[in-house]
Amino acid sequence: MPTFQAGDVTIRYEEADEGPPALVIPGGGLNATVEMLDGPGSFNPLKELADMRRCIAIDIRNANSGGTKGPSP
Repeated sequence: MPTFQAGDVTIRYEEADEGPPALVIPGGGLNATVEMLDGPGSFNPLKELADMRRCIAIDIRNANSGGTKGPSP
């Protein structure tokens, strides 16, 4: 999965298709990762909206198994 780095902050993301962008922020607290969008009963915009939007999903900072890391404010 691609990452964006700025200083000591790393953002792991995934994007799908083309069109107007839509930012996808997964729910789930400390389990809020892009992979959780494929969980049972989950709505995955990367698949469901792929023909209408360029969906960009990110891992929430410091999620247990996520790849987005950075200092706490």
